[in-house]
Amino acid sequence: MNNTVSTSGVLWATCALTGGHGYFSGTDLLTGQEIISIDLGPMMTPEGFAVNKNNTIAWITDSLNDQIIIVDLVTQTVTGSVTTISAEGGLITPFQVALSPDETRLYVTGDVTETLEIIDTVNNLRLPGIALPGHARGVTVSPDGKTVYVALYSTDQIGIIDVESALVTDALFVGRSPMDIVLSKEGTTLYVANQDGNSIAAVDTATKEIKHIVLDDSPRALALSASELYLYVGMFASGVYTVDLASAEVIDSVQLLFSVSSVGVSPDDSSVYAMAYEADGPQPTPVMVMDSPTVKITGMLSINGIGRYMQVTA
Repeated sequence: MNNTVSTSGVLWATCALTGGHGYFSGTDLLTGQEIISIDLGPMMTPEGFAVNKNNTIAWITDSLNDQIIIVDLVTQTVTGSVTTISAEGGLITPFQVALSPDETRLYVTGDVTETLEIIDTVNNLRLPGIALPGHARGVTVSPDGKTVYVALYSTDQIGIIDVESALVTDALFVGRSPMDIVLSKEGTTLYVANQDGNSIAAVDTATKEIKHIVLDDSPRALALSASELYLYVGMFASGVYTVDLASAEVIDSVQLLFSVSSVGVSPDDSSVYAMAYEADGPQPTPVMVMDSPTVKITGMLSINGIGRYMQVTA
């Protein structure tokens, strides 16, 4: 297949290399060529990450060593790290992160903690965390930076956190095992992938009204189109669905040869990307390129190593 796409943007991915090294890469979507390649070091398991607006800094979770790795994307070097191990030695196994709009705070969820961890990205310091009513996975921040949303997969809820008071102000039942979440540009609608509930929950963040879009499979990953007309859903079994948000119906789908770990959309809305789940195939990890919104396969990119997580930026 052709591995080039007529769009701008960068596809970022965390991977695990043979021998236990962590790896972070950036692929130019215009040429399909890898332009960033950073060996994060030995004995690491990189997972979720955040990239700043200028594509110059990345914060990457290392679940094996309970730390956040800080990477300079200009020099392609690791510049530091922040531990997520408590003073008492408690682990959190960091997995997903969200960067505040002003890029001064990084919010971190962990698989073995009921705390939302907070990193001061200016001084690279761990701040006091916020107690949660369950274990969280997906996390995102409102456009004004005042509210953080977390997917509480252990309690089937979405936690709503007021940043100023550092308190959970509400927890809404959305469906079984909410995992990935994505927020509309204006922060008015939160979309939730209910992995064990075979549904997407659309939450009105003002009224807290919840509407469900029923699926025939387990959703694992979400990506919202730039136009916000479509929601792309990576499925646990295999495949990608296109949900038309006006009708709240699946209008297109494609079956893939692998389970999907994450999905992304090009900045110009022309292409959709789906990366294989790390347990489902040999190295390198395939990323399928699809037309938007038909999800017709148009090409394939290859990511070095065993893919963990992927996202697309401008």
